[in-house]
Amino acid sequence: MEREMANKRSKAASALSRWQLLPDEIWIYIFSLLSHKELSLIAQVCRRFCQLASDDSFWKRIHISDCHSLNDDSLITLGRHHPQALTLHRCHDDIEAITDQGLKQFFHHCRESLKELNVTSCSGPRLKGDKLLLYASTFCNKLTVVDISWSGATDLAVLALVEGASSLQGLSINGCQITDKAIRALIKKHGNSLNKLEVFGCHALTARCLGCLALSCPHLQTLNIGRVPKITDACFTKILGNLKKVTTLNVTGLEMVRDRIVHLIVTQFPKLVCLVLSSCSRVTDISLLEISTYLQTIRYLDVSGCKKITDIGIQALARGCHQLHYLDLSSTGTSKRGVSLLATYCHETLECVKLSFCKEITLDVVRKLCKNCRRLKMLHLYGCHITPDLNSIKDIYKTVEVFHDGSSSTY
Repeated sequence: MEREMANKRSKAASALSRWQLLPDEIWIYIFSLLSHKELSLIAQVCRRFCQLASDDSFWKRIHISDCHSLNDDSLITLGRHHPQALTLHRCHDDIEAITDQGLKQFFHHCRESLKELNVTSCSGPRLKGDKLLLYASTFCNKLTVVDISWSGATDLAVLALVEGASSLQGLSINGCQITDKAIRALIKKHGNSLNKLEVFGCHALTARCLGCLALSCPHLQTLNIGRVPKITDACFTKILGNLKKVTTLNVTGLEMVRDRIVHLIVTQFPKLVCLVLSSCSRVTDISLLEISTYLQTIRYLDVSGCKKITDIGIQALARGCHQLHYLDLSSTGTSKRGVSLLATYCHETLECVKLSFCKEITLDVVRKLCKNCRRLKMLHLYGCHITPDLNSIKDIYKTVEVFHDGSSSTY
């Protein structure tokens, strides 16, 4: 028995030694395919792997998603790699495994390197927006881009960030409990450097404050003011008249957005490549005609929930906008004719199409869309009531992922 075990160990050691003959370049390529959590485990295998897994190229931008095992040790280990960017998405501080001391040490290690911090949709007492930003602001004055959307952050955290950062370029605080006080402080100190601001769902913000934003942030390129109910026509006109560099605009659910406002958007923002008009109930086919006339280079368009949009508007869009990559027509009046027009005129660029809850979408027109659009990667068909036998498109287009009621299928 002992001899047999010894032989097995010998064979395993021999196999491992053969793998270790691979040059460093190949191992680095293999390691590049691993998550940061897996890299941390690999580093414990042997001295060589520890050295290779510690290569700076792996740790400049750290991205961790869906992690429920973060603790002080893992966080401090990440900090010792001096990352330039850290993203935590849907992570959880389980039973307070992260302490105040752990956070302090992490940000202390990153004080000279960290420029981008993204902590979104996380849970746990130490991963809340206020707690994180207070520590980040204390140690990391080189932060330029911060996203703490849906983190429960308040004015307290944003004011600390505004005071601590030397030059903010991007701030995303979607769904946070922010008031005019924080935004006024932000634009007073960082208005000239700010090129991205997202305040989706910050219900307390007033039209007067956002009007000041338009006057104080001349270099703004990305603006997300969706679901900010106090915005008025006068405020929006001021925004349109003063922000000339905007390329991405989100006005989801704003009651004052109608065809006349869309006309102003497309004429005042000729460089717009991304426009989100989701749930703007007063938008009609006229808006799509305006977009097809003035924004022929638009790449990303979301008009989901605009129930007055029909195939007439889709026809104008399909014939005028031949650089569309992403198009969301969910819950509109789009039918099989509109989809057929997209398949005919936009077939060279479309990568994602969403048609959920659109009536009269048939399997034949889905097949045509997949056949013609050779770049198509994703198709949403929730609630379309077409035959569940979507396997019939497998032989026509093998790389599109189709999402429908109850499941998703990759062909």
